[in-house]
Amino acid sequence: MKVRKIHERTIAATPDQIGQLLADFEGIWPTQIAPAPRAQGERLYKTSMMLWQEYDRPGAARAFRVVSPAELQGEHWFELERVPAGTLIRHTVQGEALGDYEAIWRDRIEPGHDIILEALLDKIETALAPARKGDDAER
Repeated sequence: MKVRKIHERTIAATPDQIGQLLADFEGIWPTQIAPAPRAQGERLYKTSMMLWQEYDRPGAARAFRVVSPAELQGEHWFELERVPAGTLIRHTVQGEALGDYEAIWRDRIEPGHDIILEALLDKIETALAPARKGDDAER
């Protein structure tokens, strides 16, 4: 089964500001939903069900290949594009789920991925939101 998911959001910040946050999953990962990927050395990251290897993908701020399980073959990456309102952040997952992982992707991984990605984008947006003027003066 082919897998392709894209999440996008425009955030009022520069690509550099967003890139700095993406460099450290610990700071932006929604740990109330799932533990952050744990560094394993050699650009490897362990999640609850997968092992990712970070790699350099042209045009991507960060990119990963799924190393295991073998039944999930794919990549996912973040791209940052300057737009008039700030930066468009795009996360793409592309690959294939094989065998039992067709159902596991559809029933468990994909819904969890969608929730985590939206929460991660929320955290980035919140971290980069300009302080509201006058809030402290009015209290």
